[in-house]
Amino acid sequence: MMKDTRLYLICSFVSIGGLMYRYDTAVLTACLALPEYRQVFSLNNDTNGVAAVVASLSASFLTSLVSGFAADGIGRKKFFYVAAIFHIVGSVIQMVDLQLSALLVGRVITGSTVGMLSMSVPLYQSEIASPQNRGRIIALYQLGVTTGFCISSWIAYGTADLINNLSWRVPVGIQIVPGGILLLGLSFIPESPRWLIARDRYNEALTILAQIRGNKTDDTEVQMEYTSIVQDVTFDRTYTSKTFFALFKKGIENYRKRTVLGAGIHIFTQLTGANGLLFYLPRILRSAGLGEIHSVLIGNGVAGVVNMLGTVPVFFYIDRWPRRRILVTGAALMSACLFTVAGLMGGYSTMVSPTRIHMNPTSSIDGVNINIHNPAVTYSILALLCVFIATFSLSWGPAGWIYPAEIYPQLIRANAMGVTTATSYLFNIIITLVTPILFETIRWGTYLLFGVFCVIIAFIIHKYFPETRGRSLEEVNLIFSGALVDQQPGAHHPETAAEALLKMQQIQVRDRRRRLEQGGQQMVWDDVRIFSSAPSDAAIAMEPAGPDLEKR
Repeated sequence: MMKDTRLYLICSFVSIGGLMYRYDTAVLTACLALPEYRQVFSLNNDTNGVAAVVASLSASFLTSLVSGFAADGIGRKKFFYVAAIFHIVGSVIQMVDLQLSALLVGRVITGSTVGMLSMSVPLYQSEIASPQNRGRIIALYQLGVTTGFCISSWIAYGTADLINNLSWRVPVGIQIVPGGILLLGLSFIPESPRWLIARDRYNEALTILAQIRGNKTDDTEVQMEYTSIVQDVTFDRTYTSKTFFALFKKGIENYRKRTVLGAGIHIFTQLTGANGLLFYLPRILRSAGLGEIHSVLIGNGVAGVVNMLGTVPVFFYIDRWPRRRILVTGAALMSACLFTVAGLMGGYSTMVSPTRIHMNPTSSIDGVNINIHNPAVTYSILALLCVFIATFSLSWGPAGWIYPAEIYPQLIRANAMGVTTATSYLFNIIITLVTPILFETIRWGTYLLFGVFCVIIAFIIHKYFPETRGRSLEEVNLIFSGALVDQQPGAHHPETAAEALLKMQQIQVRDRRRRLEQGGQQMVWDDVRIFSSAPSDAAIAMEPAGPDLEKR
């Protein structure tokens, strides 16, 4: 664990990007609950409300779709710099200008940056993590997301009674702080070793990899991991198409299936209803019986705390339990909560107004067409929603980001993550637009519908998604190419150089490496060949011996 301290510090810091992402969306939800905010920006009608919501999500969709090209071109670290600067600019515009047009421009800019960060942060974390802790590392991003939601909820509650537009300017302006911290701290963050190797910067990559692992460059495990990455990148250069459209072709590496599965995870995350219900949570709490604005904001804050605390236990089991088991179990428990809420809402709710539901999550009481007047039922629904949110935080929240980050080879990983993240935002837009319509038309049946989706999702995950826990990113490639059966828990492919060498005695590997460096001769041992022909003098390139190798 001590050797991984630097790794955890780095990944915890860049997870500020997750905080910025969720704070940006949650602060809009909270501000739309404030009459003063809606009055200043003329957000009391559906058209302007839709524009404010969709502008940000649409910008996130478009930027995440093309961010892969930029992240591959300028590097992960410089890409973070660009995102942080744009986020600060967008936040300032939203805070200082009182025109609706300025609000929309600011929302587009910050929406663009969260689209960039939600693609690039999990990508970066997956590239510097080891197979043994990759789940925990990427889960740090989800912890940042839930922390952003929690902070924004309570800041909105604490500033609700301020006057002179401070009730919304303070929570909007505070999002400048994490952007500034990210911008200032990036100078201490290393570039991704995998990206450096893909750019032929081998010595720099080896040095950074050793620093991240807390070892020296001649450490055996560092050498083995470095070599495995070099081999993987070299193979991709020779046999992998680098074009964007390669993501939608089958081929021997099955990229089309990977794209479908990666995008599918994000689609399923939206179809669980978690993000839609969180976005409209203040309005949902009103319909459940919390009619006063402060009660609604407190309920929203409680949900934020549950959401954040529910992410913490993830670090203790995410790399111990199979990804599929986590996703299937989470979907099943979430469906049970939704079915129960649907039953309570259907049995105890009453119609209070037949008017249309406004797009604003907490526009006014006339936008709520059902209500509950039984306090016991109200608090039961609140408790069930908290269990639902906690279950999402324990399962789909982190795993929904982890799984797509694990299934792509180096040279197309950024573009693939861009496509899958863009898919998430596309369906987020759809769910955001459709959810209020569902509440208007089928009311409590909305919970029933999302519950059915969860049941279907659990079956699909169990049936069609391969397991990736504990695999190196290079081994995952072998799973999709058919060279490694994913149903063998703990099995490693014998052709993966790093995993093959791990089976050898450490002292024997060191002795062989020393003799190789001194004499430069070629040796064969335990069916593994070690050569002194790696791109770096400190590197060891390893290949399995066999008939084809003997002919060279």
